Amino acid sequence: MTRHYLHQTIAQYIFFFFLASILGYCWEVILVFVIEGTLCNRGFLYGPYLPVYGVGAVLMLLLLRPLQKRPVLVFLLAGLLGSVIEYLIGLLLYQVWGLRYWDYSTYPLNLSGYICLYSILGFAIAGVLWVCMLARLASFLWRKIPARRQHIILTLLVLVFMIDCCAALLIPNKGTGVTF
Repeated sequence: MTRHYLHQTIAQYIFFFFLASILGYCWEVILVFVIEGTLCNRGFLYGPYLPVYGVGAVLMLLLLRPLQKRPVLVFLLAGLLGSVIEYLIGLLLYQVWGLRYWDYSTYPLNLSGYICLYSILGFAIAGVLWVCMLARLASFLWRKIPARRQHIILTLLVLVFMIDCCAALLIPNKGTGVTF
C-alpha cells in the first residue's frame, strides 16, 4: 500500500464520517419536526452534525464492507453494531455530563432507554443501505472532487468540528428539545 493510497483512504473515511454525521443530523431534525412539530438543534455539539452517525457509518464500512454481497448478514450485524454504539455513547454522555439526549423507555424491547427495537431496526436498514449501496456512490462522488479541494474541505470541516467539540465540552448543548 503506497503512502498516497493510504492518505486518500484516510481522507475518504474522514469524508464519510462528516457526510454521515451531517445526514444523521438532518434525519433527526426532520424526525423531531415531524413527530413534535418543532425545529431544534439535536445533539451534544452546536454544529449541524451528529458524530454518532459518523462513527457508526465508518465502523460499519470498515467491519461490514467485506460482507456487502450478503445483505441479510449486513442487516443483522449493522443492527447489532449500531445499537452497541448508541448504547455506549448514551451511557457515556449520561455518566460524564449527566445528559440524556434520547430516551426510548416507552418503546418496546428497550435497554435502559438507550436502545430499543425500533432503533435497532433503523440501524440495520441504514447499515444495509450504506454498506451495500450508498458508500459506493459517496466514494465515487468524493473521487470526482480534485485532491486540492478535498484537502481544503476536510481541513475546514475538521477545524470547525474541533472548535465545536471544545465549546461543547465546556458548555454542552442543552437547548429546548435537545435533551430529555
